Amino acid sequence: MSEFEVIDRAMPVVPEPTPAQVAAVRARVVTARTSSRWRPLVLVAVAVMLVIGAVGLLMPRSPEPPVATVPKPAFLAAAERLAGAAQGSGRYWRLETELVMRVKGVGGYLVEERGAEVFVIGRNHGVATWYESVSAVPYGPESRTRWKAEGSPRLCPARGCDKHMRFYPSRDLERPLEVGTNWEPALAELLALPREAKALRAQIDRRYPVEAQVSRDAWVLGTSLRLVSQLPATPGTRAAAYELLASLPGAKLLEEARDAAGRRGTGVEIPTDGGNRIRLVVDRDRGDLLAVQSVEPVPGVAAGTPWMETVVKRAGWTDTRPKPPAGCRGCTGTY
Repeated sequence: MSEFEVIDRAMPVVPEPTPAQVAAVRARVVTARTSSRWRPLVLVAVAVMLVIGAVGLLMPRSPEPPVATVPKPAFLAAAERLAGAAQGSGRYWRLETELVMRVKGVGGYLVEERGAEVFVIGRNHGVATWYESVSAVPYGPESRTRWKAEGSPRLCPARGCDKHMRFYPSRDLERPLEVGTNWEPALAELLALPREAKALRAQIDRRYPVEAQVSRDAWVLGTSLRLVSQLPATPGTRAAAYELLASLPGAKLLEEARDAAGRRGTGVEIPTDGGNRIRLVVDRDRGDLLAVQSVEPVPGVAAGTPWMETVVKRAGWTDTRPKPPAGCRGCTGTY
């Protein structure tokens, strides 16, 4: 490409001056009080000024420098998406979860126990819940080696360990809507809780017990966890509770997190007064809760791996009436 081609591309195309513009310039030159030998030069100078002025008008303005934006952390972005979700409808709110625990068994080695729980709250003041121990297996290579050396004994609790009580309640049905100590709202009050973080924090602070044995931050942590993981709060209230959890001292936002079912999401990890850490895993796209994990140093469990975890399988409103398994005693009630 020649220098002329470069100039042609860089400079804008300037339109020819209009007859009126030429006449105005000519009149100014003719009436100018200058000697005749300078008039041609004046004419040229004025013409050049016209062209330069036109070029200045046609040249594009320099673009404004872009404003630097910091992308919102994935966990808070997921909370925003949850806040915009529909409430859902139905006569019953149903929560189905899987409990995973990695604990020391009777043989002295680590065992991974799994259980399944169903919890249902009805708008008609009915409540039902049942739990079933599903499996128990050695956790980790060392535990499997010791377990096999002992003859691979049957590990309990697991399905079939107790033939007389396969299903049983694992919750207190007398206070199914309890958010915190001395705070048990009616279902309508629970569904009317604030859907904005500051307003929700103010509501939680007002309920802080005078005789509380925990710090105010621990109170916010406990009540917020119940709202997002155990109660039929609205999507807006749960999203506000996410923000409260993320604002607690020491909270760490996680760009990526994974639950025991292998589902990938984003999350937040909050330290507790006792030195334990609570980690929430939420769906990146919808903001739905995937799991609540308890992380603390446990011999035999890798650092950062939860020793206890509640995996959410299903949560939402339905018109299907709960039907506890046959023989499940104390699995239904009213509130």
